[in-house]
Amino acid sequence: MATPVEAVLRRHGYVISEDTLAEHLDALLTEPRDGTVGFDMSAADTAYLAEYSGVRQASEADLALLEAHSLGRAAAEAGRTMTRGQVAELLGVDPSRVSHQVSAGRLFSYHGNGGRPAFPDWQFIGPTDNAGPGTGVVPHLRSVIAAIPGGSHPITIRAFMTTPSSELMLRGTAVSRLEWLRGGGDPKDVVDLASTLGEQV
Repeated sequence: MATPVEAVLRRHGYVISEDTLAEHLDALLTEPRDGTVGFDMSAADTAYLAEYSGVRQASEADLALLEAHSLGRAAAEAGRTMTRGQVAELLGVDPSRVSHQVSAGRLFSYHGNGGRPAFPDWQFIGPTDNAGPGTGVVPHLRSVIAAIPGGSHPITIRAFMTTPSSELMLRGTAVSRLEWLRGGGDPKDVVDLASTLGEQV
């Protein structure tokens, strides 16, 4: 019988055990953050900002909700990854070929459970994506991967690739970087945006 977490994942199309999810989640939360540096403000500074900036000081409930949202995003990312073997099967190649493509910068992976590579599913195109017969990877993926600043967190990269951007319009509609690339848009537009990923807030 599926656990409540597994039931939620399956309802959204992800077939993964809770144990595997926990391992991937642990690996994601261990990943260094994406180039951002934070610092703790003094109580006096916090009070000053709360009084004069017009920004309401976050309550404990607000912070708890934010933390739950962040953990939810990490869990969702963990549920959307593939193993090297799964990628090999999807692409119809030997697993060693998958490793070679990672080394060549043609596929994106991060250290998953046990240090094994985890491959986010956003970079793959399947038969159901109306991209022609067979399966493959998103067009111009190598150029985009090369432009993403080193150390960027997998969750940040997924949000960057899948969130609609007002800077990318197809037929009058804002689309995500993935949709732009799949729709034949100029890859330079995505590459230029990817190079500033660490600067985005």
